[in-house]
Amino acid sequence: MSTPSTAANDSSLKRNMPTLLILIVSGALIYALPYFRYYYYDAFVKLFNINNTQMGALGSAFGGTAIIGYMCGGFFADRWPTRYLLTISLVATGLLGYLLLTYPPYPVVLGIHLALGITSIVTFWSALVKAIRSLANSDEQGRAFGLFEGGRGIVNMVQSAIILSLFGYLASKFSDKTALSAIITVYSTICLLLGLLVFTMYKDPAVRGGEKIELSKKVFEKEVFLKVAKMPTTWLCTIIIFTSYSTIISYFYITPYATLVFGTSAVFAAAMGYFSQYCRPVGCFVSGFMADKMGSSKMLTLLFVIMTVGLIALVTMPGKPSMVWMLLVFCAAIYASMYGIQSLHFAILEEGDYPLSVTGAATAIITPLGYSTEMIMPIIAGICLDSYKGAAGYKVFFSILIALSVTGFVTSLIWQYVTREKRALLKAQKLQKKEAAAAASV
Repeated sequence: MSTPSTAANDSSLKRNMPTLLILIVSGALIYALPYFRYYYYDAFVKLFNINNTQMGALGSAFGGTAIIGYMCGGFFADRWPTRYLLTISLVATGLLGYLLLTYPPYPVVLGIHLALGITSIVTFWSALVKAIRSLANSDEQGRAFGLFEGGRGIVNMVQSAIILSLFGYLASKFSDKTALSAIITVYSTICLLLGLLVFTMYKDPAVRGGEKIELSKKVFEKEVFLKVAKMPTTWLCTIIIFTSYSTIISYFYITPYATLVFGTSAVFAAAMGYFSQYCRPVGCFVSGFMADKMGSSKMLTLLFVIMTVGLIALVTMPGKPSMVWMLLVFCAAIYASMYGIQSLHFAILEEGDYPLSVTGAATAIITPLGYSTEMIMPIIAGICLDSYKGAAGYKVFFSILIALSVTGFVTSLIWQYVTREKRALLKAQKLQKKEAAAAASV
């Protein structure tokens, strides 16, 4: 039993940090198998004996399953133990990777990518969000998700560099097939090991913050779904994700824009793209810890302001080579703020008064609609670039991103108004906890 002082100072996040680290790595590497083909495109097409259209169909198969999976996965997360869902997802993904090692005919490869959409999204994503929420107290949600998103960025940076070096070495010493097989083997084995670690380390909580956690007994609870759907915060959160994720999936258009307008070299422009991944952990870590101090939605509002200013500067800056350093400054602001907002997408659920037991129902609505921008923005970008020639097309598209960012800012202000009572309660609880800790230490 905890003593009064330890109970007052109790931090679920600190206690669960090893488990969080495993979930961070899992949340990054489970997506390596569905996406690695893009980084080794030519070798994949050649060795699997497919054409570009078939390669595109693999992405459509995975993406289409993912969109449906975001919705269905929410119901799974509220009905089955998170521990089992995460374990099954990781192990099944690893086994599908081993199946790829047989270099099967195209219909089988297509089926594998459909299955990967199930194992990495349907049974995994909503359960992962629920797991991250469960590891932290109500006043630690910002740093929990900040560490999660920032950590995923670091894992991806490190693993991509190691895997690229491995591929280059094996391809030069042996063959492309040996190199690609090694990559598939590494990713598949890691997924299996992570599955075992998650099963060993993660425990579904019975109680969290005085809330008894119970799994739904029904396949579909209409009452719970309708209750969540009627909550204004559900739709506000959806808009926040949609408006911010639009920039996250569109920032790479800055690369050709910089080359065209500022006259940067192709190498420098590409480096700007990679620069975004270095800004990601900084933005996520700082935003997460600041969110727990000032409130997740207040931090969210500030980040939307920073992102909007950065995008406006991008459009209005004179295209002179001497202004490239200013371009880098504003790009850093865009990159850090957009990833900071991403780290708070689900941290604000605590302010929205969503019990842990209905996390799945919330994500079943919020996630597919919020992330639907991934299908919409590339089409809008293409229309803008084809309709307006040269720099004008990019500026029109960036102006749309500015409008969406302003919408996100206004939505975050509305969120603060709607959740003012819950935020006041969380603030009071946090103050009470500090006073109890101070009294216990005397």
